[in-house]
Amino acid sequence: MLRLEGRVPIIGTLITQTSRGGFDAAGLAPERYTDKRLRRAEQAASFQRGAGVISFSGQSPEQPVTPGVQDRLSVMLQLAAIANAWSKPPPAGEHFLIRVVGARGDAHVWSLRFEGLQSVDTPAGSVRALRFLREPEGPQDTRAEFWLDPARQYLPVRARLTDGSSDAFELLRVN
Repeated sequence: MLRLEGRVPIIGTLITQTSRGGFDAAGLAPERYTDKRLRRAEQAASFQRGAGVISFSGQSPEQPVTPGVQDRLSVMLQLAAIANAWSKPPPAGEHFLIRVVGARGDAHVWSLRFEGLQSVDTPAGSVRALRFLREPEGPQDTRAEFWLDPARQYLPVRARLTDGSSDAFELLRVN
């Protein structure tokens, strides 16, 4: 199970996301993804692989389950699994397509461009990490940036998610 919490002093927890599931031939295979935001009801996506559909807790229509589909949290670890399988990194500019589903019924194919090895500052110091970038497809779409640490099996050392309606949400490894 993956769990992400974003907290701010005095206000408390702004966001809690969870993803649980297993593995299949395409890598990580989420079964249930939840997204809870401050002052909003929890939303969920259920990956019903046997029935071939993804259902949502809201009024969103079902989506088909496709090989390699990820949720907004598991996509980071799917990238880490992809990088771990490389004998050497591809050239900068290479694109990776991953279908990503949110808890509110949104589903998009994310084109993540490999940007190469870059230095990234973290509270634990500077790290040389592989950077992946997803440019938004529209003004309200998500821009996603992920930096994966080769020294830690390509686990994310930093992630930044930005959409057209809010400030960036940034995650940093602290140790």
